Amino acid sequence: MRITLPFDNGVGAELVGLDVASGLAADDYAFVREALDAHSVVVLRNQEVEPRAQRAFAAGIGTLRPLVYGRYSLPGYPEVMMVSNIKKDGQDIGISDAGSLWHSDGAYLREPDMYSLLYGVQIPHRGDEPLGDTLFASVCAAYDGLDQETRQRLAGLVGLNSFVWHLEKKARQGTLRRAPLTPEQKANTPDVEHPVVRRHPHTGRACLYVSEAHTCGIVGMPQAQAEELLQRLWTHIASPQFIYRHRWAKGDLVIWDNCAVQHLASFDYGDIPRLMHRTGTFGPRPQIC
Repeated sequence: MRITLPFDNGVGAELVGLDVASGLAADDYAFVREALDAHSVVVLRNQEVEPRAQRAFAAGIGTLRPLVYGRYSLPGYPEVMMVSNIKKDGQDIGISDAGSLWHSDGAYLREPDMYSLLYGVQIPHRGDEPLGDTLFASVCAAYDGLDQETRQRLAGLVGLNSFVWHLEKKARQGTLRRAPLTPEQKANTPDVEHPVVRRHPHTGRACLYVSEAHTCGIVGMPQAQAEELLQRLWTHIASPQFIYRHRWAKGDLVIWDNCAVQHLASFDYGDIPRLMHRTGTFGPRPQIC
């Protein structure tokens, strides 16, 4: 029996009755997509998910997206990225700085990610306390929480989103820990324009689509004015009433909708080993709301 258990604040739900390792039927995948439309983040606990099964699960809910950073893919699985602080021969085996700024995956791409899937392989602990929480903020609820004057101000605005700017910002903050982009990677990730308020492709809800990680300006607006407005929106999105905080356990598989939420990683575990496997799916080009 499949059961959806919504979380208290309206962001996120636990799905019970699905065993990813055993494979899912078409109606199971439809159930997951419907839960994502309703709750934006879904959690499947106590899963034993091999990379092959995770890749198949992601392909069942969308179209698999290749990685920008192929060097951090799991050997033999180019669509599965390792997110980890574990080192081998002095080098991180995966991306170790992922999620240090609020962001939506792939917002720097013409067609951003629709769904992201993150599986807890090795969870750091201090004593009995799990570390490395992930926070999810509903940008749909954040838009609904704006006053009418601000909504009118945002109508029709277009943001400039940049992966190169994102890495430069991390470098300025001293949080950049990944390898630099190659010239080919830079050429494949040019700056892109997306609406400040986009319409969700399934639910039709209005969603704020600016993030502190990727949105570096607003088209046609003086930079100082754009920065003031963006900072106000970023602060608003991160308000506690819009947030679900996921405390990880080994075997958790968390899926989220990158149109409906942004996410942030907590880095409270230092050098305690952490390993996650991530996959993602293609999404549509954002449409203005």
